[in-house]
Amino acid sequence: MKKKILATMLSVVLLSISVVGCGGGGDTSEDKQETAGSETTAPAGDTAEGTVEKTTINFMCDSRSEFEKMEKLLPQFTEETGIEVNFTFLQETQLRSKAGLELQANKTDIDVMLLDFLTLPKYVEAGYVEPLDAYFDGSATFNEEDFIPTFIDSCKGEDGQLYAVPLYQDCSILILRGDLFEKYDLKIPETFDDLMECAKVIDEGEEGVAGIAMRGARGMGVSEWTWPSILCGFGGSYYTDDMKANFDTEEAKNAMQYYKDILISYGPDGVANYSYTEVQNDIMQGTAAMMIDSATLAVRCEDPESSTVAGKLAYAVIPSDGEHDPQPGFYSWDLIVPKGSAHKEEAARLLEWIVSPEISPQLGFSAPNQALESVYAIPAYEGLDGALSLYDCMESSLKLADPDFRPRIPEESEVGEVVSIAVSDVLSGTAEVDKALENCNTQVQQILDDAGY
Repeated sequence: MKKKILATMLSVVLLSISVVGCGGGGDTSEDKQETAGSETTAPAGDTAEGTVEKTTINFMCDSRSEFEKMEKLLPQFTEETGIEVNFTFLQETQLRSKAGLELQANKTDIDVMLLDFLTLPKYVEAGYVEPLDAYFDGSATFNEEDFIPTFIDSCKGEDGQLYAVPLYQDCSILILRGDLFEKYDLKIPETFDDLMECAKVIDEGEEGVAGIAMRGARGMGVSEWTWPSILCGFGGSYYTDDMKANFDTEEAKNAMQYYKDILISYGPDGVANYSYTEVQNDIMQGTAAMMIDSATLAVRCEDPESSTVAGKLAYAVIPSDGEHDPQPGFYSWDLIVPKGSAHKEEAARLLEWIVSPEISPQLGFSAPNQALESVYAIPAYEGLDGALSLYDCMESSLKLADPDFRPRIPEESEVGEVVSIAVSDVLSGTAEVDKALENCNTQVQQILDDAGY
């Protein structure tokens, strides 16, 4: 049955999709540097002419459990290739900023970089990213057909060349406590009103448990990952058809007011500062009953070694206002090789290894499809009508998701920051809904004007 579902997914051009959100995100712990293996150059093995020295490449990324698993497997990669990997871990927002600086440099010490797929087009257009086709030519493990078309296509430039590989084939979903829904005889919410009522019932009935948790913190891809799905679910959009800012509409105001009402009334304290990390932790610790966030987070929340609610979770497509189609978020983190890297061939070899059908499932990523099918094979919660398996929930959500639900324009980084500030200011009480969106609309329009739209 799974093979049939996967074949269906691959045959349809899916419109759409983060740890774990944008999607999936990285840990907010302090920056650190580590080397997987020896930090010094050492012999990789004997040859007819003596020994071959190892090459060390530098990998810049955020902190997430998948990379922790990778560090444990890297000695195998080093033994096979003679390539050692030095990690630089950054907090997610710092990673986005640092990525731009490193890519614009003529030479960089960073050889492999984790990059938000939304920012890939502008860096490719600027000539900062190395195309990968020549390195993967004849590969025994890399096959574009192993990826959902919309995700592998999002890694290509206008010239058709491949400039990145996706680590995630991710979308936002509704993750909820199946046991609490059973306890209070609640049904899977299909509309925003249903979602509000479910959050209310559990928040008022369960001591120490918030009805729902979602992102509220500033930063492109932080609150600006979750709120756009609410905006689209109310019929709103970032831009008009002629590329004018569209945040001062009734649809946008309804979406922002709803986000405020549900999170302030039934969300956790301090939600204006919530990134994906806090949302995930609240679910794992049993202090929140629902979240709308990256499907990636569900895998972590089902880990019995770190989660108190493993086996108690149910999955569903996110709701809408009942008049518009739900709009799950579409997202991926990509791996790229900077143009200024001095070790492009070695870097590309690491990328090929990470997304191989053998290694990626062990790390917990959702790309390629072999990993998606394996890692997300979490069954539906029994006893709750309408609950889906995680895999089936992702399949249904991906059919609705649009890669441009946050339009992929070169200015998205600036726009996303402005939108996130509006969300966080409303949640913190710094600004009222109308004023926050008025300011947001003005600033976004200025960005568009300056870019010549």
